[in-house]
Amino acid sequence: MGIRELPPEVVAQIAAGEVVTRPGDAVKELVENAIDAVLGTSSAARPSGTIWVEIWDGGYTRIRVADDGCGISPDELPLALHRHATSKIDSAEDLQRLGSLGFRGEALAAIAAVADLSITSAIGDAAASVETVNGALGPVGAASRRQGTTVAVDRIFERLPARRKFQRAPSAESAYIGRLVQAYALAYPEIAFSLASDGRRIFSTRGAADLRGAVVTIFGPEVEREMLVLLDEREAGDGNLEVLGITGLVGSPDLHRATRNGLFFTVNRRPVDSRQLTFALEDAYTTQVPVGRHPVAIIDITVPPEELDVNIHPTKREVQLQRERLAFGILQQAVRATLGRSLGIPTIGSRPLDRSIWDRSEWSAPPSAPLFSSGSQVAGWEEQEGRPRLDGLRILGQIGLTYIICEGRAGLYLVDQHAAHERVLLERLDHRLGDQERAQLLLEPAGIAIPPALRGVAGECIEALNGLGFTAELLGESELVVRSVPAALPPKGIDRALQETLETLDAEGVRPDWRQRLAVLLSCKTAIKAGQHLEVAEMHALLRQLDEANLCATCSHGRPTAILLSHAQLEREFGRR
Repeated sequence: MGIRELPPEVVAQIAAGEVVTRPGDAVKELVENAIDAVLGTSSAARPSGTIWVEIWDGGYTRIRVADDGCGISPDELPLALHRHATSKIDSAEDLQRLGSLGFRGEALAAIAAVADLSITSAIGDAAASVETVNGALGPVGAASRRQGTTVAVDRIFERLPARRKFQRAPSAESAYIGRLVQAYALAYPEIAFSLASDGRRIFSTRGAADLRGAVVTIFGPEVEREMLVLLDEREAGDGNLEVLGITGLVGSPDLHRATRNGLFFTVNRRPVDSRQLTFALEDAYTTQVPVGRHPVAIIDITVPPEELDVNIHPTKREVQLQRERLAFGILQQAVRATLGRSLGIPTIGSRPLDRSIWDRSEWSAPPSAPLFSSGSQVAGWEEQEGRPRLDGLRILGQIGLTYIICEGRAGLYLVDQHAAHERVLLERLDHRLGDQERAQLLLEPAGIAIPPALRGVAGECIEALNGLGFTAELLGESELVVRSVPAALPPKGIDRALQETLETLDAEGVRPDWRQRLAVLLSCKTAIKAGQHLEVAEMHALLRQLDEANLCATCSHGRPTAILLSHAQLEREFGRR
């Protein structure tokens, strides 16, 4: 077969296959064009506009996106359907300073190659429409519409049965589109978004430039109450403030989900998927959310346009940052600072937390006291010397040699002795990294046999072990000798704890953060165990140590260290109210 040029309709379908791989891609492109159109008409008198999104059968039967933005003139309607026809850029240099979402001019042409498409648009009183059927462009006709544009997409992929057969189920695509529109509604709270599926309204935001208001509409007031304003504590003298800004909301550690569907990242207000930013965020939550669960966050990162490449992926869902490591570090720093000010002991049966149990002014701590919840002190702690203390609670005993029972003015506290001690040990390790002066010299060096399978991981983490306060070295290839251990860790059983830690690290694979992971594992392996008897004095000491921890609400695996059964809950359970 000789070489020849492909027919134009085949070329169009091949090109469309890179831009529109599913109905959600069509929705994304149309919504981005609508946002640009609405923002193009914003002013002091009209600060925002509205975008309506409707889908039928997961978008396979019909998609309709309408806006009240700037509109398209009748003579430009046919040109809008040409490949690489756009009003957003004029030259290659414009790609270095993009200020719009849709700029490549491929969206409408790509959609028209795989579906029937119609556009109705109006500027003032001049309205017109045009449509494509089976890839053929029809004439421009008169239409009736108010200012703005409506794009309807019908029977997507019907002409491409091979592609249609590999598409997701309509229900799955509807869910994907819902999350997609949510992302834009959160990125642009000043625009009112409305989403409907099969004639049923899914959500409708007000467009009041209020991110919390958008969160209430989309996720409900319970989620909004658990969202914390992201704290960027960099000082004015930090030169990085000029090149990278960060804002948004992050969920408290008690607000977590089984999937990452609660994570929304935007860069220069462009929703993106980023494994690096996701890792940075989830790493900041390490030890504060349960293993296997994921936090909720809405983060916007602002960088100079020339430091952002948004054209590395056909669907523009992935971007490349010139200072990615800087963004990674600042995001982690901001999230950790925010969470450090917002932790509290959860109340039994309350997820999200019942803040009414906490906010009792007669038990509030003075402003100088450390806070475990955002702006309020956990109710019921006994005060000693002007500050709330966990060790002020009255200890009643143990349950199952696992939980410490305490009484306070707010009710009954249950403390998980293993989780509490694990948190105490982890913070002590973190605060005394490399503090050899506080290391405990062992009477006899502990020799740990290293089987062949663990020799690689032992060699890689030896430096991190010494950084934590150990004095450890490898003798030959088969033995790890430990001469001292961090003062925070009990020396008894340290050889077994290290052996189990190395086995866990080997099973997990190579990690870039050896020191942090070692601290987490060692705090778990050496902590008081469930089923271990404690004397009353030991319980008091543990509560006092937990009280001194900065992040006392969870263990290193994100499980709660303590929970509260309030007097009000007790009264309800016993029918007193």
